[in-house]
Amino acid sequence: MQYNMQDNYNMLIKRVLDTLDKTDLQKIKKQLAKIKENTICTGVGGSKVVSDYASSILNSKNNISSISCEPQEINFLNLKPYQNVLTCSYSGTNYGVEMSFSNTLNKYLLSHNKVSNVNNLTYYSSYQDEHSFISLAATLMPMSILLAYYLDNDFQIIKEILNQTKTYHVEPNNVFEIISASYPKAAETFLESTMTESGTAIPILHGKYGYCHGRSTIAKDNKHSLILMNQNTTLDNLLLTELPQYFKQIIEIKSRYQDPIIDDYYRTYQAMLLTKEIAKINHKDLSEVDYLPIVKKLYKFKGSM
Repeated sequence: MQYNMQDNYNMLIKRVLDTLDKTDLQKIKKQLAKIKENTICTGVGGSKVVSDYASSILNSKNNISSISCEPQEINFLNLKPYQNVLTCSYSGTNYGVEMSFSNTLNKYLLSHNKVSNVNNLTYYSSYQDEHSFISLAATLMPMSILLAYYLDNDFQIIKEILNQTKTYHVEPNNVFEIISASYPKAAETFLESTMTESGTAIPILHGKYGYCHGRSTIAKDNKHSLILMNQNTTLDNLLLTELPQYFKQIIEIKSRYQDPIIDDYYRTYQAMLLTKEIAKINHKDLSEVDYLPIVKKLYKFKGSM
């Protein structure tokens, strides 16, 4: 059965709650708690969002140093400071997983499937796999597993966040500038990846303080739209005061939780709701993307980089 974007959004919360119910959260908690040394997290596409989130959780919950990168980058890193690699992949079978595990580090796989010779952190679902070009549940499900670990498997906050649905007003535009949160940044990774991979719009991602150092120049002769990750800081307030005259529209994704890990999950969910409205206003479908023929050829690429 083919699902369109609205179908997949209608199923999103059900899929997340189902995977929390069907997954052995206690087993995953024990496995993640054993990661006590420096760790590299990897992922690509929607799984890069999960990788970024996993890295921030290991930094905060496990009190270790953890970084997030795309799989090919691991081949160029100095691996001596690291003991583990945690790879995020819904399928667990793509070339990125193979690249991430082509080393002597302790190997962990956060995935919907199991593979051999690694520590499998496997999450389950009783629903049919999500059929969508852009990962929605395939991104939010593993993020929910990670947040459940962070919250010692009390996921009432997750249910609370998923009940905070919002319809964003979006004006048509081909370019959206994004001013990111200070930390962590899974939500921004989702926005940038989704807009680019779906062809919905052209995203331009700015670091919040980096925007203070000349990046505002791009708005001088253009009327782009702006998405601001508003954490209610002094800089956020200044930007909201000074920038409206330079942009067609400013859309705020406002922080709601003091805990930055919980808040990043909330902002990622809100980013998902926002990208649905951007897709609709620009007459796109995130699940059924009209992509270049080269996409499938590149997706299957295996070789040196």
